[in-house]
Amino acid sequence: MPRSGDSWVFVLTLMAAAAVLVSIAGAETLLAMACLAWIVQRPRPFVLPSYIVPLCVFMAATILSLATSPQPEIGMGAVRKFVLFTMGLLAANLVTTPSRARTSLGVLLVVAAATSIRALIQFAVGYVHFLSTHSVADDPTVLARMTGFMGHWMTFSGEQLLVWCAAVPAMLILGRRWLIPLGIVGAALVLSFTRSVWLGAFGGFVVVALSVPRKVLISVALPIALIGIGSSGLIYHRLSFPDSGRSGRFELWIGGARMIQNHPLFGVGPERIQTEFPRFARTRSLPPYYGHLENNLVQLAAERGLICLAAFLWLIFELYASLIEMLKTAATDTRWTVLSALSALTGFVIAGFFSYNFGDSEVLLLLLFIVSLPYGLIRTVPIENSCPADLIPVQN
Repeated sequence: MPRSGDSWVFVLTLMAAAAVLVSIAGAETLLAMACLAWIVQRPRPFVLPSYIVPLCVFMAATILSLATSPQPEIGMGAVRKFVLFTMGLLAANLVTTPSRARTSLGVLLVVAAATSIRALIQFAVGYVHFLSTHSVADDPTVLARMTGFMGHWMTFSGEQLLVWCAAVPAMLILGRRWLIPLGIVGAALVLSFTRSVWLGAFGGFVVVALSVPRKVLISVALPIALIGIGSSGLIYHRLSFPDSGRSGRFELWIGGARMIQNHPLFGVGPERIQTEFPRFARTRSLPPYYGHLENNLVQLAAERGLICLAAFLWLIFELYASLIEMLKTAATDTRWTVLSALSALTGFVIAGFFSYNFGDSEVLLLLLFIVSLPYGLIRTVPIENSCPADLIPVQN
């Protein structure tokens, strides 16, 4: 049972998680306020999620890579991002009852639906404009994709992916009326025209398919299918568009592999991919953008070395192992949170094979919040109000 005094800290934490969908500056401000309030609260007991050990190793490997970098001053951003990891600790220590977990997913889904509505309006306006110009730069399926409140479509679609994946198992306890905001988020996922996100959503859906009733699965999948059929012409246009995305990624991965071969232990240094890539590119014809390598594994290995990559893989494996273990013993009213975490994590991992979503602060914050929810619930008694207030004392 949570202490009543930590309710306002929980509210600040949830506000920070929801604000990620609207403004990273607002989310980071609220996160700092929640951390300060939590410290003042002096929580007892203190929960450390099982993934904290590989996470600490990952941070240590990043610092070591920075220390060996020829330009450590430009890589400090990688270390400053460590403060984002406090989101996982806050979620694990403050989301300690099923009601708080339900509230958390409900708030995230409502905010995600609101940002999706904004994005869908952007798409409609953009498509009308594209019909008048027929310029690739104005094409809302390629170079002018919807962004919601975010600065880039990859960030927006990555956030919607996590919320949608987490919300699918949450339909078990949220109820039918929540299918409306979920359908809106699903529509934004389809019309984001981001292929890595499509694959991630499919993977997140499949990983929980056997654990969710068929009726719920059909209710979740039907809106996606209808939207997909209705926009099949645009989807075909996106998939057949002769852009340089696939070949560009291939060239980025080859350049990253060459960086790893030359700097296997500590990489070329945090934030130095853009500086070093021209030296390692296979051809003089560089991809349009090479600030990162469009793959979490290649990016981390090339930038921070194989030691850091090993720590990252340990972190992912530990998350899966602990969540699967919790799934075996979770109570009925907390089991859905484990499934939500598994679905979101899977969507993130799959999308990360085709984008560097681990480096996106907004996506990382949201992921940490969602995957950490079960840790606070499993360590506590899952039945709320387990001791009724109207008990009559026994007279001897």
